[in-house]
Amino acid sequence: VAVERACAGNHEDETAVLNALELAGADSLADRDCTTLSGGEKQRVLIAAALAQDARILLLDEPTTFLDPHHQQDILTLLSRLNRDSGVTIVSVTHDVNAAALTSDVVLALLDGQVAFQGSPAELMTDAVLKRIYQRSFHFTPHPVSKQNIIVPEVIG
Repeated sequence: VAVERACAGNHEDETAVLNALELAGADSLADRDCTTLSGGEKQRVLIAAALAQDARILLLDEPTTFLDPHHQQDILTLLSRLNRDSGVTIVSVTHDVNAAALTSDVVLALLDGQVAFQGSPAELMTDAVLKRIYQRSFHFTPHPVSKQNIIVPEVIG
């Protein structure tokens, strides 16, 4: 049905696309060629494309990879808003443990293709759990706003 709607090109489809672009904060990009978009703008357009098809679940693979901190925050804020205000379920794959801990309700960690952990971010962000997953110890500090433990980098040198 989604493919038929996308190919039909009727007024209903155009309205769905424009509404999705607005919801994703990408309405100003509607007339731009995709090759001229930045990484963050492309992510917004891709999310809007899914929303235009009435997607209730977004499956995302590294949605903030290769984005600068400003665009990373924009995408994470957008996803949080979609989840909170529109009830869209977000399933996201990431290697950024801190981002997962700060933006997720439930975290699932894999090790060698097997579930190594499933639970809350607070349960994940302990040295015992992360050492089991990554075979190394970590240093933590509470995030200044959320108070959620986050990993801090090692001092090299």
